[in-house]
Amino acid sequence: MHKQISAKVQGSRHAVRGFKNNPSISVVTLTLCSFVISFFLLVSLGGCLRPDAPIIVITATPSPEALGQPAFATNTPSALNGNATVAPIVVTQIITATPAQTNTPFPYPWTDENAVMSGICFEAANDSAGTLFVLRSAEEHIRLYGLADESQLCRQPVIRSAFEFAGGRVLAGLWSRGTGCTARHDVLGIDRDDDIKQIIIRLRFVSEGDCNYELVRPFWIGLDGAADYDIDIEVS
Repeated sequence: MHKQISAKVQGSRHAVRGFKNNPSISVVTLTLCSFVISFFLLVSLGGCLRPDAPIIVITATPSPEALGQPAFATNTPSALNGNATVAPIVVTQIITATPAQTNTPFPYPWTDENAVMSGICFEAANDSAGTLFVLRSAEEHIRLYGLADESQLCRQPVIRSAFEFAGGRVLAGLWSRGTGCTARHDVLGIDRDDDIKQIIIRLRFVSEGDCNYELVRPFWIGLDGAADYDIDIEVS
């Protein structure tokens, strides 16, 4: 039995080799066989189809306008058409920014009177920081010096300097307190209304540097012809 199986296997191998090298099997024969097999499969499959089977036809999706719907732009390309042109979405953004405050250019309509008040010691000025003083006469000026002495914050009596109040001049000012290496006042705006007799001065107090120094910066000015004006100095 074993010999018979072996003989059949060897015979099959010879048959395969003979099939590859046999010139009697032509290309025409192979083509004819392929045609017959294809025809048989086509007839078999056709017999399996039901006469009433629905036919599915893939058609293009109608446009929104054809359906009576509004058209919308989209940024998603079509899955059925890789070459579809997508209308870009344009977003218009209106940006409004608050203009930065700029310093009022020099010269200013006043005189610098910081030297007049330099006789007030640091401790007294620091204690009065943020308080606006408007002095309209020499008597009010002398009274301010007296208050500084009476506070006993200064180790020595304050040095008193004269200011000329004649002609309706006014001495106005304040001290600002901060921490840093240097400090200054930037003038942001000046509003003078002669009809209602009002003067408003807007300042910005700036301290700069990483120094751990306590700073007191004076801002004292002399205003001409302002004896009967309402004077305000705003510091931000």
